[in-house]
Amino acid sequence: MIRPSMRLALFAGLVALALPLTGCGPRWVVIQQASPDPLFGAKNFYVEGIHYDPPIIGSITEREYLAGKSADQKDSWLTDKSDTSNRYVAALIADLTEGQFMTQPAPGVFIIRPIVSFIEPGFYAGIAAAPTVVRMRIQILSSEGAIVDEIKVPSMIGASMIYASSGTRLRMAGEDLGRVTADYLRKRIFPEK
Repeated sequence: MIRPSMRLALFAGLVALALPLTGCGPRWVVIQQASPDPLFGAKNFYVEGIHYDPPIIGSITEREYLAGKSADQKDSWLTDKSDTSNRYVAALIADLTEGQFMTQPAPGVFIIRPIVSFIEPGFYAGIAAAPTVVRMRIQILSSEGAIVDEIKVPSMIGASMIYASSGTRLRMAGEDLGRVTADYLRKRIFPEK
């Protein structure tokens, strides 16, 4: 019997294979978007680390997921999440070269808040594999804390002999999500491009 999380991973894999064939547009889905565009021409941003809202891991809560883990595995999981957050921020800053990134929120600075609500760690077992899937919501807030824009973005990183570790794939998903966030912001800052 295939677990629900495995079905989701298999379905996500099929969707990922089909997307390049459809010629579809951006990878994000807009939840809300302010109009007129307050991000037009914006330059100053502050990026928060990833908020884990507590995420569903596969088909169970994070608490349930960690209940069956050793102390070392729990520490590894916390390190994976922290590294993923750091890589998200670094990829976003590196990719959005038009922006200036502040070390703390300030008046006139837009706040980027990434929120992860779902992680499928995936697995690699030689002849069988399932990808790592991460679902993120990204809120762009005014310096006063009001939500200006909100999008949702998935990332899927395939498991292979080279990327056998779920922690490695989780970090790669963080980088991927950072680049997609930068692409979204670029389209809002410079809509004519």
